[in-house]
Amino acid sequence: MAIGSSATAIALQLTGAFQLLELATFDQWIRLRPTAPIDRRVVLVTIDEQDIARLRRSAISDETLATLLQKLKQRRPSVIGLNLYRDLPVEPGHQALLDVFATTPNLIGVEKVLSAPNDSAIAPPPILRDRDQVAASDLVPDIDGRIRRGLISMRISSSSGKQTKTILTLGTKLALIYLASKQIEPERIDPNGTRIRLGKTQLVALETHEGGYVRADVGGYQILTNVRREYLEFPRISLTDVLQDKIPANLIAGRIVFVGATAASLGGRFYTSQTTSVETQSSGVELQASLANQLVSAALDGGPLLRGIPEPLEWSWIFLWSCVGTGLGGLLRSPRSGMVAIPLTVVGLFGGVYILFLGGWWLPTASAIAALGGAGLASRGRLMWKQLQQSNQALSDYAKTLELKVQERTHELIQQNLVLERARQEAEAANRAKTTFLANINHELRTPLSIIYSSSELIAYDKSLNPKHRERLSTIDRSVQHLLDLINSVLELARLEAEVVEPELELVSLWTELEALQLMFRPQAVAKGLEFCCVYAPDLPKIIQTDGQKLRQVLINLLNNAIKFTDSGRITLRVFSCPAAQRNSEQLHFEVEDTGAGIAPDELDQLFQAFVQTESGRKSRQGTGLGLAISRQFIKLMGSEIQVQSKIGAGTIFSFALPLQTIKPIKSII
Repeated sequence: MAIGSSATAIALQLTGAFQLLELATFDQWIRLRPTAPIDRRVVLVTIDEQDIARLRRSAISDETLATLLQKLKQRRPSVIGLNLYRDLPVEPGHQALLDVFATTPNLIGVEKVLSAPNDSAIAPPPILRDRDQVAASDLVPDIDGRIRRGLISMRISSSSGKQTKTILTLGTKLALIYLASKQIEPERIDPNGTRIRLGKTQLVALETHEGGYVRADVGGYQILTNVRREYLEFPRISLTDVLQDKIPANLIAGRIVFVGATAASLGGRFYTSQTTSVETQSSGVELQASLANQLVSAALDGGPLLRGIPEPLEWSWIFLWSCVGTGLGGLLRSPRSGMVAIPLTVVGLFGGVYILFLGGWWLPTASAIAALGGAGLASRGRLMWKQLQQSNQALSDYAKTLELKVQERTHELIQQNLVLERARQEAEAANRAKTTFLANINHELRTPLSIIYSSSELIAYDKSLNPKHRERLSTIDRSVQHLLDLINSVLELARLEAEVVEPELELVSLWTELEALQLMFRPQAVAKGLEFCCVYAPDLPKIIQTDGQKLRQVLINLLNNAIKFTDSGRITLRVFSCPAAQRNSEQLHFEVEDTGAGIAPDELDQLFQAFVQTESGRKSRQGTGLGLAISRQFIKLMGSEIQVQSKIGAGTIFSFALPLQTIKPIKSII
């Protein structure tokens, strides 16, 4: 996993995919370096916009230049670098300039060696060339146009092409002359001359694939430049100030002096790692001065010069972070741990690169990030793939186990269903047997009870009976009637529980039934001193379709109980239709309200159970406890439920609503 990821990152790096990213990262490291004190061993004499305005010409005359150099020479500098092209006379004063050139052995002129499609080489002043007081002013831009490399020297061919010679750049030559005055000379470390010891530092020639470069043109002898802000902030003095003798004391003596144009109107402006806008571009003389300052500072103070690592070490570096990514992808088990570990790893990578950069080493960052991320994703993907395979296997095993469990459960359910079916059949058989038994018992009991009841009536016609005997006959009649009612109720309840009773729909005259109930119960209520009220809604239908017998029986049971368990007050029968806003289907509501003793809350749950009576029913010793149970079963058959509301001492309300279909009256019924 790590090998594949690192190989991919290295292949991408070799194709140049990361080069611009690496160069941009290099610029950021340069800008983030701590600020160092300004080095005053290098002094710039600048030709700026104000100087051009005062001279009223962009090209400085030989006379002005000769005067400038003469005044600088009087200040005894260590070396003077003239970063101005003087291959042709600029009158007036050309002879005076030649005299200065001839009498100033520490003056170095420049020539442009390299030519470009839109630019050509520029020869040095002949007198300086003959005295070997010439250096190259060439700079090496990268593919994005920025200057990150310093050209130390290059080899050029003679006009005949048979001989070659090495020419140093201006910054390098001035630095070496200055260091020579400090008894420091360059020494070759290897036969090829790629490694040179210079005082306390070593110069190592830039390789083709070093740092973030890919197939870079490393002709001549190149090093990475460390263009720091403080390197561009050298002590400066303008051309005008020198000509007017406004040079500060001890500014130039014993120092490296660069003379060159910094005015933007003269061109020659370059982008560097420090450039963030057009205003922060650097001139050629500033870059040459920066190179000289780096060499002098490294040789005398031991400051590190930037260099990349060899290509095999770069590959090892990329492989290292690929291994880190592989381990990270395998160790992270949750998004929360990834949110902590991944940023810390990336910060560690950048922090390590930055620390090494401060020590003078430029390591590739983009390719290492690519290797880290690629290996992490690949490792995580491989782990997820394994987990997915394990999950699939677990699901497959669970599916098989579940299938077996389903089969076992299905078999159990089949067995349970068989047991339940047998139990149902046995229950139905028991219900049929119970119904048959009750029917037989009903017949066996009803016949002798009827005989007793008839005999009691015949005896009652005997006028010779005294009152005591008649009272006993009355007791016998009531007992027989009670037994007959009980037998009828038990038989009806058994039929209901056996589900052999079905509603028998018929056309019922609602008003006729209500009047019959009123005639039946009003005398009983009056006899007991109760008020019997009937409240009927005026929009009640005349003809309804329902089971009239069962509806009549339910109302009789409810009214009978109301009169039976009410000692004072009133009995109210209410009948009304459901309001239109609440009507899903047409319903007819019935309510029976009394002002009796009421029912305790703990008795409501058992109110409709067979043979169960309330406290008031037990005290009155009336009823069998079957009336409400039978009424509830009747109402269920007709598609409704009986509701009860009761309060101790305030009375009880029984209510139910039946879905009914009204029938328009026909003449035969009317």
